[in-house]
Amino acid sequence: MSDATTTTDGQAETAETQVADKQETQMIPQAEVDRIVKERVARERAKFADYDELKTTAGTAKTLEERLASLETELTTTRTQALKTSIAAKYGISTGPGENGAASDADLFLTGSDADSLTAQAERLASRSADRKKQGNVAPNEGSTTTSGDTDGETRSFARSLFSSAD
Repeated sequence: MSDATTTTDGQAETAETQVADKQETQMIPQAEVDRIVKERVARERAKFADYDELKTTAGTAKTLEERLASLETELTTTRTQALKTSIAAKYGISTGPGENGAASDADLFLTGSDADSLTAQAERLASRSADRKKQGNVAPNEGSTTTSGDTDGETRSFARSLFSSAD
């Protein structure tokens, strides 16, 4: 800034008058400053007045999202279980608990999650079960004895010699 400036009248003002004018405009009573600060603080607080409410709402929304995710998982599980039960009934596969509380055939062998894989598994299990029923409980070598080698071996002749000498 220069020491002298030109005004609209064309007269030059000195630096001293400029400083005096600035000091007059800068002198604001403390009460006025306090009022201005309070208004400013009130405006800022008004901006964030609903912060606690929004925070609570956001927490509730998160809880609802978690609950929705668990319900969707439960729905998927229930649908898969209903599909499994339906297909098991269609192919005659047991769905109740087995002997001694063991898992059912459907729980053990039907592990797919979609209709196509469950149907393929059920068809395969049903065909194996039908083959087993067709053959029955047969043990082909049960009751037959096969001997190999000498039946009168050294052990037998030794035992005979022990008991025959007692006569």
